[in-house]
Amino acid sequence: MTERWSPDQVEEALASFDGTESRALRMLWEIHELERGHQRRAAKKAGEMVSFGDMIQSIMARLGVADLDRIRELEERWEEVAGPQWGSNSVPVVVSNGELLVEASDPRLVRMLRHDADRLVVRIAERFGRSFVTSVRVVGPPWRRGW
Repeated sequence: MTERWSPDQVEEALASFDGTESRALRMLWEIHELERGHQRRAAKKAGEMVSFGDMIQSIMARLGVADLDRIRELEERWEEVAGPQWGSNSVPVVVSNGELLVEASDPRLVRMLRHDADRLVVRIAERFGRSFVTSVRVVGPPWRRGW
């Protein structure tokens, strides 16, 4: 079955997610919108329709975004997997091409958490396998970065 989503439906769906998931999905939706014209032309030429889900999976695969189920599990078990230093001071945002983007709760914590990134990679590998996260990038809160 092919499902078509209007921008209003997408906004409604995004509103049901928490802030971190919503930001990640909004980035994917914006990429989708940029590529939408190209995808439609390609599908029209091939005489096929492309579902929204297939389109998002295709975009995510091209961007190297990891399996959303594992990202969601990492987020749900963040404090347990990451340990107290990371768990109470940061949130995982997205995994792309093996790099985990982590948002620190305070700009002053960024340097401290970056210093411990290798140990975090090891802890995640123990839980999710070595290929899921191979590096960590820590950034400050979005309001400090101008998002």
